[in-house]
Amino acid sequence: MNVLANDQYQWFWWIAPILVVSVLLIIGLLSGDYIRRVMIPRVKGRRVVD
Repeated sequence: MNVLANDQYQWFWWIAPILVVSVLLIIGLLSGDYIRRVMIPRVKGRRVVD
């Protein structure tokens, strides 16, 4: 049963790395922005602006 080797599923092999990199980049940017806007001011004792 070669489901992934079937010709109708070949599109997955080139789009999968693009989707994975995109999702990781979005998660990284959101995490970095959260750390910059919320965590660093809390550690330094400043008030967090919502």
